Amino acid sequence: MTYSKFFTLLAAMAGSIWAVDAQAASHSLLFEAPLVSPKDSLKPGAVQLTPEELALLVEIIPNEPDEVIADRLSCLDSEIPLVFNNYVRNFIDYFTIRNRKYTRTMLQRENVYFPLFEKYLKKYDMPDELKYLSIVESGLSPKAQSPVGAAGLWQFMKPTGREYGLEQTSFTDERLDPEKSTDAAMRFLRRLHKYYDGDWELALAAYNCGQGNVNKAIRRAGGGKKTFWEIFPYLPRETRGYVPSMTAVRYAMNYAGEHNIFSDSILYAPQVDYLEVTQAMDLEKLAWELHLTPGELMALNPEITKTKLPDQKNNYKLRVPANRAALLASAADKRCILMAAAPVAPQPKPQETPVMLAAVKKEAEPATETEATSSLEKTTYTVQRGDNLTQIAQRHNVTIEQLKEWNNLASNKLMPEQKLQLLQPAQAAEPVVSTPVVLASNKTTTKETPAKQIVQPQEQLIHHVQPGDTLWQISRKYNGIPVEQIKKLNNLKDNAIKPGQKLILS
Repeated sequence: MTYSKFFTLLAAMAGSIWAVDAQAASHSLLFEAPLVSPKDSLKPGAVQLTPEELALLVEIIPNEPDEVIADRLSCLDSEIPLVFNNYVRNFIDYFTIRNRKYTRTMLQRENVYFPLFEKYLKKYDMPDELKYLSIVESGLSPKAQSPVGAAGLWQFMKPTGREYGLEQTSFTDERLDPEKSTDAAMRFLRRLHKYYDGDWELALAAYNCGQGNVNKAIRRAGGGKKTFWEIFPYLPRETRGYVPSMTAVRYAMNYAGEHNIFSDSILYAPQVDYLEVTQAMDLEKLAWELHLTPGELMALNPEITKTKLPDQKNNYKLRVPANRAALLASAADKRCILMAAAPVAPQPKPQETPVMLAAVKKEAEPATETEATSSLEKTTYTVQRGDNLTQIAQRHNVTIEQLKEWNNLASNKLMPEQKLQLLQPAQAAEPVVSTPVVLASNKTTTKETPAKQIVQPQEQLIHHVQPGDTLWQISRKYNGIPVEQIKKLNNLKDNAIKPGQKLILS
């Protein structure tokens, strides 16, 4: 199915078997070149070691005999044959000796994708060990691309991807979608397994090089030879290393500890929720609204190839972090997010009549530092035992940065009974708005009325910015007024707002 450069190199390497001295110690330090001192490394012909190679000087790398490795393989529960020979041993040495870093990386990533693979393997009643095939194919990288055009965790070529329902447009490539491509890969492997009468090794070979090449190798072998190892010499060079590398990967992942291979960090799949996109979407703006970087949002949706989704992508299910989706508690909130992230169409101006609001529409200007400060009151907080800046900031709806600035704090360290200065919004008088009084002569005059008494659709709605406020929070407080609309009404060029600033909301 794929012609991976990685396994072309492995297959070439497999031609020369790693020679192991039968009398060698069971544990040794292995080097492919004579060691030289830093001073000698500058001499002509001297071998210079990379930092990674220098680290191997103190790393004990077990060099296990064939009998031990064969015994360990026999202990693995498997529906797919685990043949052990010199060819397979060469690949095992690659993953446990020569490229230990690759195996560490796979140990780091396995918990991100294996639960997903296991879900679909169970759905289609297929062997659990097939989850290791994605390591052979892509190194557990959903964005992996091969030189010949295969892509994704399961390295689908474009025609095969389309055959199994993986959409490919100028905006999305579902070969890169972990879930959809996994489902497609299981269906493809199941079909190959059935075609080759239950022979998993031939099914894997066909997944790599195609049914045509496997069938050709069977014909060339002649005499009724139909197993992988019987037709081995007649398979493409890369495919000859494909099934052995699958066995080697399974060994390396299951016995990494016995070879002193450990990962210093383990990754897990993030918890996600789905946001149904119903209109054109600017993902960079959406990421900002969700307090994410565009890269973080795109990483959750690797199948999306551009930062904008067109109208044709109606009802597209976009992954967002579950802890951000909690902000979108209702369908109305989700629509608000979509409206904020999508371009806002210009609103037609209503026709003016004598009975319309006669108050002058004044564009709000950003508050100056003096105006912002004058609307705040200083309060003092006494630090209690067990307090920290995060708790205090959340309790008073301010940020840690503000606490540090107001109190000239150089660090996050606090002492019991320490006094902290806080700036809190002053109690403002009820806003006064102008409401129309219609006279018999159709001339409109105004009188001052407290806002709470009369609410007209044409009234200006004003919000006084409080410490910690963001445009998104303000939007949610006022029934989902789009953030872009707030910015337009107040001539805001960006999302920065200051405490005490007055924002026109309608």
